[in-house]
Amino acid sequence: MLVYALLIRDREFPAWLPEDRVLEELAVDSLIISEAVSLPFSDSILMERIKDSDVLFSESVVRNQRCKEYQLESENERMRFEICPEAITLMEYRPLQVD
Repeated sequence: MLVYALLIRDREFPAWLPEDRVLEELAVDSLIISEAVSLPFSDSILMERIKDSDVLFSESVVRNQRCKEYQLESENERMRFEICPEAITLMEYRPLQVD
């Protein structure tokens, strides 16, 4: 109890799992949307859509790159983001065909 009271209480811990860390990094207000991307919803909803997505590490390009590219997918859409030291950019948005 003493350790909790002195060290842990009232602290915010960053995400531990790789997917959670990527989603946390993408959920920022300063996200740039590429001119080639046309969103069928407002920019303010994008953060919610990011949080509801899964990171597809098998389709992401992250090793030995200055800028990392992450592929996200949800039930309704796929998104590709580029994370560089100076900016985070939505490079591609594609709705999925629901049968």
